[in-house]
Amino acid sequence: MILDIYKDSFEFASRKVSSLLLLGVLSFFSFLIIPAIFFYGYNYNVVKLSTQSMINGEDVPPEFSNFKEMFINGLKYIVVFLAYAIIPIIIFCLSLVTGDSGWIFALIGFILIVLSILFAYLAIAHMASNDDSLKSAFAFSEILNIMSSIGYFRYFIAYLGILIISVIVVLVVSIILGIVFAFLGIATSGISANGLGTVSTIGSILINFILFFIVMPYLTMFQSRCVGLIYNLGS
Repeated sequence: MILDIYKDSFEFASRKVSSLLLLGVLSFFSFLIIPAIFFYGYNYNVVKLSTQSMINGEDVPPEFSNFKEMFINGLKYIVVFLAYAIIPIIIFCLSLVTGDSGWIFALIGFILIVLSILFAYLAIAHMASNDDSLKSAFAFSEILNIMSSIGYFRYFIAYLGILIISVIVVLVVSIILGIVFAFLGIATSGISANGLGTVSTIGSILINFILFFIVMPYLTMFQSRCVGLIYNLGS
């Protein structure tokens, strides 16, 4: 079933190139606040569509429309993630100001951050499935029941698979682009004259552009589709 979700999500993300390119523009400028909010708002819409979908269906990515709603949904997405991650992040940061016991805070903080992210994804899908109610994102007992229905280990493995797939895709694309640019005589980096660092070239700029403009939005749409479909396993 999990493999079917991955397959469906890969196909889904490639069914509307125009939406993918627009998401790529938002991804490329997501270091700015407004584009970042719309970026997460669109991915929220993908999650919402997916909570209403069947695996291996014929859904296509949603249109870029109703920008007011997309903006609000983006804010909700960010608020939910921050709400779940704030305490683990604080605990993790304590490791930077403590002494020999800092590694304990770092370990606990890291584990809590991972758990909070896993919980936040399910919370966002639950919110999307309940008429965008922010209150539903913090209905802990309901969310835990859904996670229990999916299976805690199964849920963890599903997201571990998403992470592994994403890392592999980025690495493979980067390697292929590096080989192509090297073949074309466009170096991706080089050692400076004094040997103390690397010198960025047009190759590295092009690789980063392709990664942020095409690969990353594709992977985030893939991930958002997975979030909604995984939620359906327990709803």
